[in-house]
Amino acid sequence: MMTLSVSPDILEDRYYQSLERRLIWISAILGITTILIAGCRGYWRFAASFVVGAVVSYLNFVWLKRAVDRLIAEFGDLGAIASADGLKAVMGSHDKKSKRSPSRAILIRYFLRYALIGGSLYAIVRLRLFDPKGAVVGLLLFVAAVLFECIHLVVRTLLEERYGRT
Repeated sequence: MMTLSVSPDILEDRYYQSLERRLIWISAILGITTILIAGCRGYWRFAASFVVGAVVSYLNFVWLKRAVDRLIAEFGDLGAIASADGLKAVMGSHDKKSKRSPSRAILIRYFLRYALIGGSLYAIVRLRLFDPKGAVVGLLLFVAAVLFECIHLVVRTLLEERYGRT
């Protein structure tokens, strides 16, 4: 029988626990650098738009991480129950209403994230208060942070393999 009880272990993993903090630091450094460069060049409208996009990007990241953590924990609980009592006992022991509500809340938040991003972009373009380019660059802030983290891991792994150190 297949068990899913290993999945909650990722929530206790030291690397995973520090990943959120590292991504926030990387995005803060990238964001501050972008704002300083735009400000020094006199692009204040771009900088303000970037800040709006960056805030929406941060909220999107936090909500997505919470949803993923909750799904991992939920599936881990199902796996632990399934390994102890069997899959039929899981389906029979939980009523359908309690089983659906966490997943429904996660789905609602998932689509609210996209509504927030879409609504923000619509307001920025339609009201013309901000620079659309700055807002889009701000929305991509956490994507850039993830790319920096990936590059760091690849370089670190290559150095460890080549020289046996970090």
